[in-house]
Amino acid sequence: MYKLNHSVLRTIATKSHSVAIITIAVLSACSDTTSSTAPESIASSSSITIEEQSSSENAIVESSSSAALDSAGIVQSTDSKSSAFQQSSSSSGPPKNSSSSRSSHRRSSSSITPTSSSAISSSQDTPTSSSREVSSSSTAPSPVKIALDENGFATVADVYKSLAPEEKAVFIIRHSEREDDVAIETELTANGVKMAQDLGATLKSDEEFSYITSGFVRTNETANNISKGRGEASLPKLITNYDITGNWFLKISADSLALYATKLNMKGNSVELMAHWAYEGGYPDALYELSPRAEEFMQKVILKNLSKWKRVSIMVSHDILVMPLAVFGSNKKVALKYHEDYHWINYIAGLAIIIGADNSMRYVPVKGAASGVIDYLAIFMEEHGGQKRK
Repeated sequence: MYKLNHSVLRTIATKSHSVAIITIAVLSACSDTTSSTAPESIASSSSITIEEQSSSENAIVESSSSAALDSAGIVQSTDSKSSAFQQSSSSSGPPKNSSSSRSSHRRSSSSITPTSSSAISSSQDTPTSSSREVSSSSTAPSPVKIALDENGFATVADVYKSLAPEEKAVFIIRHSEREDDVAIETELTANGVKMAQDLGATLKSDEEFSYITSGFVRTNETANNISKGRGEASLPKLITNYDITGNWFLKISADSLALYATKLNMKGNSVELMAHWAYEGGYPDALYELSPRAEEFMQKVILKNLSKWKRVSIMVSHDILVMPLAVFGSNKKVALKYHEDYHWINYIAGLAIIIGADNSMRYVPVKGAASGVIDYLAIFMEEHGGQKRK
């Protein structure tokens, strides 16, 4: 569980009268040195900024993040009007938080939701509903039910088990729980290691996976621990992809985006701005349009490299990438509206991209822990004597 800093307190108080009553009582007791606890992009200076996007880090981003949309034509999903989406390269996540807050949140986020093996008939829903009948193998045609939770996420394990033999899948997920710092070398917490291994344990099979990371220590550690949880004999050879370390969706640097949000009087800073943009569009001088930019990503990163990867790939990146992708892949149905309800993408959650033999694509938002979202309003209420989390 996280303790929220002044910026988050002010944001919540502004939008919720009932919470404002609590906030008034709490603000006087909080100091600037209190550990903050908001999405990865909330900094300890009490403003929300995007995590892995300092000016020095921008230098490693390849020029493809500013490339024009490929005119060769985008592969459309055979199951949905939405095309493939693209990946943001920078990362953001919860700020520094107290040990008691962290330990409580770890307990709530580390458990893996059990997978379902019950058979269901084929669904007529779009792929974003992710309720489909597919064979898990050519010799075991029993379909696996892919059920979405109340926030619009299925488990990674259910989606993996639902794959038909001719299908490929790329699971783009946020790294596991990290330490407080946001540098390239920041490591996972002990709980983050456990979360990744627990996820891997739900994906055990004789099949070899590919592991693609942003090159940050925490993404590498997440991939290695998923592999360990699967029972793989040796650590995998990690593939570094620089398209998932930079500002794929941003036209400006992350630092500039934070200033941009501040000028717009957004109390949630760049996190609030990103959520508002992902669901409602706008801000063309700072951010690319979500769908075309996502489609470009699918062409230039996923399909371009797919032949080099194994049938199933785990791509580990950062929340500022996977949050927009989950919104895109779900046709904006997934519950990540931080600008309205303070939901943000959880650790080891993201989007599954399932590619057919004809390169058609369908999408399922996925979670590797009990929930695909972190509900910061519920955490705030619990920490300050309000409504308990369900």
